[in-house]
Amino acid sequence: MGQLQAGAARIDITPHLGYDMAGYAGRTEGSRSIADPLYAKAIVLTDDQQKIALVTTDLIGVKSDLVEQVRSKVASETDLSADNIMISCSHTHFGPATYNSETNLTYIDHLVLKLETVIRLANQNLQPARIGVGEGTIDTISYNRHTILPDGKAETNFRLPPKTADVTFGPCDPVIKVLRIDNLEQERIATLINFACHPVTSTDQMHTISADYPGYAMQVVEQIEGGLCLFGLGCAGNIVPIQREGSYPKMIGRSLGSEAVKVAQWIQTVDQGELNVVHDTVTLPLKDTESSEDIPIHCMSINQICFVGLPGEIFVEIGLAIRQRVKSDEVGKVNDLLLMSLTNGSVGYIPVYVAFEQGGYESGVSRFRPGCGEKLTEQVVSLIERLNS
Repeated sequence: MGQLQAGAARIDITPHLGYDMAGYAGRTEGSRSIADPLYAKAIVLTDDQQKIALVTTDLIGVKSDLVEQVRSKVASETDLSADNIMISCSHTHFGPATYNSETNLTYIDHLVLKLETVIRLANQNLQPARIGVGEGTIDTISYNRHTILPDGKAETNFRLPPKTADVTFGPCDPVIKVLRIDNLEQERIATLINFACHPVTSTDQMHTISADYPGYAMQVVEQIEGGLCLFGLGCAGNIVPIQREGSYPKMIGRSLGSEAVKVAQWIQTVDQGELNVVHDTVTLPLKDTESSEDIPIHCMSINQICFVGLPGEIFVEIGLAIRQRVKSDEVGKVNDLLLMSLTNGSVGYIPVYVAFEQGGYESGVSRFRPGCGEKLTEQVVSLIERLNS
């Protein structure tokens, strides 16, 4: 264990007007306006032996090769190892296209440079720090859109069904995890919110750039607590907000941000720590082919706080199963688990087995075969065990 040091930084990644947007296939033109700026934010932590960087972005997702470009550039210019850098996306559906926007490759090139820059700036801002995690509950803003009909089949309800609808809702995850990092004078360096709900609340402004509800949540925390606030999306593959449009993006974001502020008040922090990093791949078989794809998974820990990076839209049942396995003492030395989806790449939906039998949107468009979610769960638990061995 050594004295912890932390540094944080942010950089604006808002695209120009007219740039292609991502999240809805029905868009036929680029952005027309900007509701709020988009940011990349970074935290760098060290215990004098190991150094890690956690980056969050107001983006729908990024390709794994972009992540590798950023890691390579940072590793060549700093003392950070490429394997110790985790890049996560909020999955806002109101940001720039980052996967295949061939007409706007200049933005992608600039994005790589900006992500490199924000990590290097955070690394320059290192100072002695204290860290801790807390947990709260907010069960009024999201639901499971994979709803089950009386015949056992599923339909995907992108909007909350009326109370008269004869459907059964799948599980939801109301837990909000809050990471708090202070300097030794108890001034906030950074806060991180970890919560599972699709950022899709601004559908009445389809051509307007926005960080959506996570942006408003982060604003609340920064205005009240100071420092930077980051957002990491939990396992929200089938979880969406109960209301959209109008004032709901702000209402949902401010509700989440207010809960984060409340949780943060009671977090106990420590100034000593030990960092560890492990990574692996899980091989998932693809549909309609004999081939498979190696999916990267990434774990970083600070004392008994564990970050798990997963590069897809992960069903909530998978996140709940991983957390339950860790809580059951099957995996020791982890008190707080922060599951971060859309991290280090984006491979699409990873449902649980039963969703393929029931049908629905996510299993229909998933590139993977039934059983992929359960295989991912086992591999993540095994990786966490390695982290603590």
